[in-house]
Amino acid sequence: MKMKMTVLSFLWIMTCCKKDNNSNPLISQQILFQVDYINYAWTYQHYGWSIDSSGYVRSYKLPKKWNFADSAGYISTVNMNDNLKQLDTVVCKIDKDTLQKYFNKLIIAASGELTKPESEMFDAGSTLFSGYIFDLKSRKYKEILIRQIGDVFIENKSIEANQIYNWMIRINSKR
Repeated sequence: MKMKMTVLSFLWIMTCCKKDNNSNPLISQQILFQVDYINYAWTYQHYGWSIDSSGYVRSYKLPKKWNFADSAGYISTVNMNDNLKQLDTVVCKIDKDTLQKYFNKLIIAASGELTKPESEMFDAGSTLFSGYIFDLKSRKYKEILIRQIGDVFIENKSIEANQIYNWMIRINSKR
């Protein structure tokens, strides 16, 4: 029974993570935005959510093996797809126009200046608000930091990043 449920869950995730007829034709990448919380203090915690190009907000909790962007801020398509397979719950759906609006802002925010990291808390963990822009040349996703809060604070100083952050906070409150 457990194996059957695992197989069914896997098949459901695979179908949900593929582009469908509802995908936004102006956005030619699979994943757009993500919120990731991780904390190693007291007890390990790792959860978050991602928004795909169809507008689905899907969450994850304690993924088996999560792939993070490398030191240059890139994550391969294979690693991103491995992460997407671990998204398990549809939280809500963002309409196409709103999704396009904030993706356009992300493109501008990609050139925003980042503040220097500042220690703010201890043992609170970190929540990373980010977006992704697919680089056709390298075939990798470039992570665009919007804001990091918690133990260390880092902010993208562009107006567009602030607008994206406020939008993502509103989505986070629906969870």
